[in-house]
Amino acid sequence: MVLSRLVEPGVAVEKLILAGNTPAIHLCSRAPGSHPVVLLAHGVTASKETLFRPGEALAAAGFDCYTVDLAGHGESRLRLSQSELLQQLDRVAKVIGPVDVFIGHSMGAGVGAAGVRMGTIHPKLFVAIGANVDLGERAPPLLLLAGKFDELVNLAGLKARSDARLVFSPWSDHALEVWDPVLVNAAVAAACGAVGKTPPAVPRFWLLRLAGVVLGMIGAFGLIWLLPELSGPLARIRGLLVSGLLIATIALTMNTWIGSALDLHRIPLQTAIGIMVWLMLLGIRKLGWRRWIIALIATLSAFAWIILQEPLTLIFRSWGVAVHLLSIFGVVIAVLFWAGTVPGGLAARRGQRSDGDLAMAVFVAYAIGQWIPKFV
Repeated sequence: MVLSRLVEPGVAVEKLILAGNTPAIHLCSRAPGSHPVVLLAHGVTASKETLFRPGEALAAAGFDCYTVDLAGHGESRLRLSQSELLQQLDRVAKVIGPVDVFIGHSMGAGVGAAGVRMGTIHPKLFVAIGANVDLGERAPPLLLLAGKFDELVNLAGLKARSDARLVFSPWSDHALEVWDPVLVNAAVAAACGAVGKTPPAVPRFWLLRLAGVVLGMIGAFGLIWLLPELSGPLARIRGLLVSGLLIATIALTMNTWIGSALDLHRIPLQTAIGIMVWLMLLGIRKLGWRRWIIALIATLSAFAWIILQEPLTLIFRSWGVAVHLLSIFGVVIAVLFWAGTVPGGLAARRGQRSDGDLAMAVFVAYAIGQWIPKFV
């Protein structure tokens, strides 16, 4: 647990609220004097913590970094909409002052690109991770970063651009790009070049945090595996014990990676999701089916929506963004249902089928409610 919270020496970290309603993490160098400003914006279903790793690396290089929760994500209580995202960017830019470098992943890159076209921000360098952006006529230097296995971006389209520098990683996909050492180091080097800095030694403390996550999860699964048969009142809450231990470990060890700490304002949504999933599992149990069937159904539904994405976009042109977002949500939800089968199976191992169903429902409710954007 301790390892998962270590931060690179010389980097100060604080949580704050920008412009009255935007939760943010401020990562900055402890060295005296003024520092160039970097604004980082995450992708859909992510949060400000997702960009902690590149923010930390930039802070260690002498930058003043702000990674924010975009509307509908993380701790933000704003409703997700295109207009709200652009207004939020404008408010944040006015508070933190001139942005020297903008870094956006996926949706965040799109929001930043719109800000450049509208004149909201005027960075000396724009870094787009996992996105093919249009910066308009007065575009700053553009660095495109992508993983070889990015499933959401047309890599041929990135390679065809003559107005940007492109860096590919040989191993990451869309979700892993923000933590990919090749891409993070490329972003830091480019940011330093844009403001006349010399890139420092590559940070290493993120490896200790990663080790903390691995050790924490090994410990949690070890305790769950060794959990004996329970009797009396404890037997009735076996599913809650298993899922609760796993959620607590994720919340404590992974928060600087995926924003896993529980947000109180999301609990009503998570409760509603948990009830729906538990009722679905109850129906599947009555049919005599395995609980993984629900994950399979979610997967098939996601694939069907992806196949229909292009024709639906052609028919409903004004809904193109919504159709694309729903495709992403479908894939994420399917993955989280499969993840939920793990605590479900562990809870039922020395308990009852109902224990496994409860554990899966609680875990899936936490995960979906934690990372799916809020539109209302």
